[in-house]
Amino acid sequence: MDHLVTEKSMSSFHLVNVWRDVDGVGFNPMPHSLLWLPDGHSIGQPRPVFVFLHSWGGYPHDDFAQTFGPQLADRGFAFLSLSLRRRGGEGQLMSLPEHDRHDVRLAIDYLATNGFTDVYLIGEETGCWSAASYAAEGRDPRVKGICLVDPVDDLPDWLAASIGAKAYAAKLREAAVAARQGVGMDYRIDCLTDAGPLVTMQAGAFLAWWAPQSLTRLSDAWKKTVVPTLIFAELESELPEFLREDSNDAHRVGRHYGAREQLSDLLGEGVWHLNGDPVDNTCLELVNIDTEDRSLYGLMWSPANIDSDVAVLLMHGLTSSPTSSLFLKMAPVLAQEVNVLAMESHRSGWSGHETALLDDELQDFDGWIDYLIARGIKRVVLAGASMGSLSVGRYQSIRQHPNVVGIAHLMPTADCPEWFRAAAGEPYDEAVAAAKTAVADGDGETYLVDVDVRQPLPSLSRGRFRWTQRAASWLSWWGPDADSCNSEHIAAADVPLLLLSGTTDNYNDAERFAQLKESAANAPSVDEIWYEDVDHGLAGVELKVAGDLLEWLNRRCLD
Repeated sequence: MDHLVTEKSMSSFHLVNVWRDVDGVGFNPMPHSLLWLPDGHSIGQPRPVFVFLHSWGGYPHDDFAQTFGPQLADRGFAFLSLSLRRRGGEGQLMSLPEHDRHDVRLAIDYLATNGFTDVYLIGEETGCWSAASYAAEGRDPRVKGICLVDPVDDLPDWLAASIGAKAYAAKLREAAVAARQGVGMDYRIDCLTDAGPLVTMQAGAFLAWWAPQSLTRLSDAWKKTVVPTLIFAELESELPEFLREDSNDAHRVGRHYGAREQLSDLLGEGVWHLNGDPVDNTCLELVNIDTEDRSLYGLMWSPANIDSDVAVLLMHGLTSSPTSSLFLKMAPVLAQEVNVLAMESHRSGWSGHETALLDDELQDFDGWIDYLIARGIKRVVLAGASMGSLSVGRYQSIRQHPNVVGIAHLMPTADCPEWFRAAAGEPYDEAVAAAKTAVADGDGETYLVDVDVRQPLPSLSRGRFRWTQRAASWLSWWGPDADSCNSEHIAAADVPLLLLSGTTDNYNDAERFAQLKESAANAPSVDEIWYEDVDHGLAGVELKVAGDLLEWLNRRCLD
């Protein structure tokens, strides 16, 4: 693992991949998890570690991890925020309950190889079942205790209460029919809960998690748990009834109620501290900005021995995130000479894609560029991957930000309305009409556009897939009047441009690049780079891409 030290904390922050060298992990392998270590920790040195298991639809960078990871590391503990396969909307589609237990075991195995001895599992909401289930079923002697933060009721009971008994029964019948017909992992079930999140899963996975007979009952796991347990909630009344009862003698239970600020002290009780040799000073930070309605996170790399006033601002593709495999491989190469910031946006992840409006990204870029300027950055190069290409081009087309000195389009997308019409066929016009009606009726943020897409320009392994998105969001990106045409926004560019793609990328070919270059008549230079036999995603050439981007940046943008 790479060693990293932040300026804000007496701890080091790391990105780690617990899946490394593991075969047969199944779908949706985890991206990097987040690890905080105490200042002075030596790899291989025995030390207790907290492993955080996020909520349903959550991510390893959730607020809990960002708050308590550094705090506990400052107190002498290690803290791993695990990226489970069920992360976000994109992860829940095909996840099964047993995946959680498998993921936790891989994480503990990884930690053990790096000298971490006593493991304490922390579950938040749905993650409480994940923690208790692993501790109960696995009986892993390395797990010394668990903490249940804001535990929810048994998952089948919770969903039935959230969507109503009638709707719940209907969803079960729909899923069961799909399973009997042999399409349980192809037919999708969608449930909009009263709490807001969309539960969207293939029918077989839905039954495994949410059916009455499923194994996702915290009450059952709780009966089998024998390790010391800390239960935490703001109010006792918020706990499921079975967790308010006195425990048997099988394990020690502590119940605490109040504000989360107390958790650092509570988690540290009875856990020992160690000190070690200093770690190397490296340059990765987990950073945050506040927008009008939410906090966004980013990953920032900085050169270790160079003071640079240049930053590459990386914008991910559709439903991706700052922890995309492309960015995590590119950023350390770029950071040999310049600062690199991989940004979260309103549309990050599947849940973001589902709800974000096109214009939401304008304030996201404003906020991140302001953040960079406040840190002494004077020149910013925007680099967008796939849908991120539209994002960076549109932002500069509208804002004309004086600190932006170049734009790199990595695997640029087709013009969105044109692409979706071709991909959906006749259902496109039906979706437009339904979405406009929903918006007019005030249901633009709740009505789901649900289209079976035939993808003529596939980047996915399958040629068909279901596309779901809230009506207002869908119209802003894909509607006939959407301001989401890359070829139009590139025409406003007045800074150097780079067009970069693989020769087998189904979104791009020589003709497409020629059209974009013709549109970019106002740009002082337009360069193009191709990688032979490389498809959309640039898998296998990430380091080459980073080197080529750095060479272009120095040649065109930093004169």
